[in-house]
Amino acid sequence: MANRFMGEATVQANGSTYTLRCDFNAMCSFEDQTGEDALAVFAQFETGKVSVKHMRAMMWAFMQKHHPEATLDIAGDLLSENVDSLMEVIKASSPTADEAAALGNGRKPPKKKAA
Repeated sequence: MANRFMGEATVQANGSTYTLRCDFNAMCSFEDQTGEDALAVFAQFETGKVSVKHMRAMMWAFMQKHHPEATLDIAGDLLSENVDSLMEVIKASSPTADEAAALGNGRKPPKKKAA
């Protein structure tokens, strides 16, 4: 089982199991591969206007932590078999406010100013 709070998701494709991780290293790998701003491309996912090249490069970047031997072709095969897997790992990297608070990662209430 992948670590939900590390931005990980486990997906199956081609008879294999892959653990994908969305973290700063993956975002940097994506930027190195494409020359594009990873956060800007994440925003494109929300509008549904992301290119397939970006989807494949992002999947490849998400595979690098646990599957450094992965190629762009393998990432494309994984997407072809389970296109929703990309969104699964993106969602896993964005826990709800309640989930983050339970881990101690939520925002703390603002300090009250002394009178």
